[in-house]
Amino acid sequence: MREGVKREICGHIRPLRLNKDTVPGEIMTLINWAAIAQFHQPQNSIDYVFKGQLEYLQCDYYITSLSKINSENLPKVNELRETNLQKQTKYFDFKRKFNVKSKHAVELMIHTKWGSEDWGMPKAGEFLYNLGQYGYLNLFDPYLLRNAEILYSDIRYQVGVSIDGVLGDFDIAEINGGYSGTITYFETEPTESLSENAGSIIVENTPTLVLGSRPTRKMLYLCNEANSRVYFRFSNTGSAASVNAPFLEPRESLSVDFEKAFWSGGGNHHWIKTATKYYLPQRLYCIRDKSAGRVTFQEFY
Repeated sequence: MREGVKREICGHIRPLRLNKDTVPGEIMTLINWAAIAQFHQPQNSIDYVFKGQLEYLQCDYYITSLSKINSENLPKVNELRETNLQKQTKYFDFKRKFNVKSKHAVELMIHTKWGSEDWGMPKAGEFLYNLGQYGYLNLFDPYLLRNAEILYSDIRYQVGVSIDGVLGDFDIAEINGGYSGTITYFETEPTESLSENAGSIIVENTPTLVLGSRPTRKMLYLCNEANSRVYFRFSNTGSAASVNAPFLEPRESLSVDFEKAFWSGGGNHHWIKTATKYYLPQRLYCIRDKSAGRVTFQEFY
């Protein structure tokens, strides 16, 4: 039983850039797990399985067109004394006051879709503010850790991004991510196709070219259809038949299969069998010592 090939892979998702031309509410594809799986699929693979997971997803942004928020309006949080619920309440109150409607923020939202279905409701969202400097948003933690369809590579899932609000002329946001995983597959068995050439030619008492040289020739069939002996040559030197050259008797055939030669009459007729692989790709001339007759041939290469 053949064993599958298993290989580790990693990569980056294509960066998605948002700017003044980004249409609010339009969902843009960020991650297409099927496309990622296809990108890593070897050409010679069958029974291909891709398993991956998102390693990071982040948004880097620089926004100047929105109204700035004074430092005294920022939520005051005591990390040591306040509970998580108290902290969240302060953040929610801050966002209710400073948001897209108040012209203080642009909301970045993450969507998912299954197969050919429509994009679903946002799975996560966060406001981007005018910080007066470059900002950074980690979309992976805590926003996406609870969404397995985003983190893991079910190839029927896609992840998209949209914004609520308008970015200005000099505003920019770029989303980057990376993934890792494994691919497992079987390699297809190598196959070799053969081409065929067949025909016939009248051979007289002068050397006649029957087949040209062909380095890829694998098999050859020859038949002497006449009532006189036909001799072989591998070069066009001399004008008379040599009694020491390989030959075919009348109505006899020769089959050459890779490195083996077989005569229908059972002999070898001066054919050096150990030289068959050297004869096979060469030019083949035929000549008779008396009456003309037909030689038929078929080659595979």
